[in-house]
Amino acid sequence: MHVDIKSPSTFITRVYTTSIKDGKKKDIKLKVVYDDGKIYFTRRNKRSSWYKNLLINDKAEFELGGKIFYGTAKEMNDQNLISRISQIKYSNEKKDEPRYGFEIKIKGEIT
Repeated sequence: MHVDIKSPSTFITRVYTTSIKDGKKKDIKLKVVYDDGKIYFTRRNKRSSWYKNLLINDKAEFELGGKIFYGTAKEMNDQNLISRISQIKYSNEKKDEPRYGFEIKIKGEIT
């Protein structure tokens, strides 16, 4: 699925996951990375609700240009990929900090 955005880029958007506690859709604003047709969500630890939600249910949604897209999340284990995404996401010392994250394969747009 093609989205109309420059690659690579980073932006703040609303991300939706399914809560492991009650099964309801939860949302949060995150700084994400778009690169080579995929979206990346990263953070410095695995303690956040959205991270735990994606570990259990791999369905993710995000907003872009007034539209909502959906995809499948896969936890990243490749440290080279995580490092490359951090280099895109940050221009300060945060780019060198250890990170965890998900690669989102975009499947379509919610209409």
